[in-house]
Amino acid sequence: MVAPPEETALAEDSVGASALPDHAADSDNRDQPIDQVGVGELRWPMAVWDRDHQSQQTVGTLSLSVGLPAAVRGTHMSRFLEVLNGFSAELSLRTVPELLAEVQRRLGADDAFLEARFPYFLRRTAPVSGATSWMDYDCAFRAHRRGDQTDFVLQVAVPVTTVCPCSKAISERGAHNQRGVVTARLRFDTMVWIEEVVQVIEGCASSPVYALLKRDDEKHVTEQAYDRPRFVEDLVRDVVLGLRSLDGVTWLDVRVHNQESIHNHDAWARVRWPDTGPAPVPAATVSPEPLPSFGQWLRHQRRSRRLSQQALADALALSPSLICRVEKDEKHLSPRHLEGLARTWGLDPLKVQLRAGSVPPALLARIQADPEGFLGWCG
Repeated sequence: MVAPPEETALAEDSVGASALPDHAADSDNRDQPIDQVGVGELRWPMAVWDRDHQSQQTVGTLSLSVGLPAAVRGTHMSRFLEVLNGFSAELSLRTVPELLAEVQRRLGADDAFLEARFPYFLRRTAPVSGATSWMDYDCAFRAHRRGDQTDFVLQVAVPVTTVCPCSKAISERGAHNQRGVVTARLRFDTMVWIEEVVQVIEGCASSPVYALLKRDDEKHVTEQAYDRPRFVEDLVRDVVLGLRSLDGVTWLDVRVHNQESIHNHDAWARVRWPDTGPAPVPAATVSPEPLPSFGQWLRHQRRSRRLSQQALADALALSPSLICRVEKDEKHLSPRHLEGLARTWGLDPLKVQLRAGSVPPALLARIQADPEGFLGWCG
């Protein structure tokens, strides 16, 4: 919650404060704006969303900053702490936009930034003995608010084990393995849980890493890893494909870093999706691109209007899961909902229905009455 206005005013207008010089508010004539300026490495108690227990208490290392115009000499560092103190301990996709909006207001900034790094704990069970223990994962999120729009990126780092396929193929006994770390950064428009990201990544590796293993567990993990050899290239590709399958994921940056066990170097690979791709081919040699499917068109239209799947679902009285499946071309909207979509976005209902592959009865009747004329028009 934001601190009451009277408390804010008291903090800024304490007795005698107005008589003290405020050089941060001086003007500056160097004509050089600053991209970000603020406070960092701030340890702060925080609660993050937990799929199984609603929330989890942890300690974050925070950075709060703003963009500074060229004409202003400095920012007011204490106000970052005042804003944080005015909010509850929860820092999540739900509360961050409001927090950054308050940073914008208090510091008179167009751009506000927040980065939070924190350990996230999951209770893990050993595969054979069933022994349980806590496993920690290094997580972070970065948020940037410009105007009234907030960009939110979640980061999850997962330790894994990988076995070298080449070593297994050429060795009479054994194969070399190594500890790897998969770091995934994601944007999403419906909720993606940290637990889901961890599950996908561990399922792509030769074996997960555990905090507590008994001897029968060690045997199982060693043999499981040997049966699932993975190059660093295999792992990064499988992780990207696995995370892309999660509902709501719109952007990925995945990096795999293996600490090699028999080489004097490490191995790493990185994939960003969607990929910007190579330089465009000259127009004369470009083949015509296939037209987007209705699901691809719908997702593009929704994002261009800065709407979430939940917001569109609410407007059409549908579930967000159905909207997600329509955008994946797994489901179709009924003619009634296509007309509702057209009305909601101010589009031509006939064009929307045709784009979805639904021919209105009136148009179908005209085609049936004059098929030759229709085919002539198509030619």
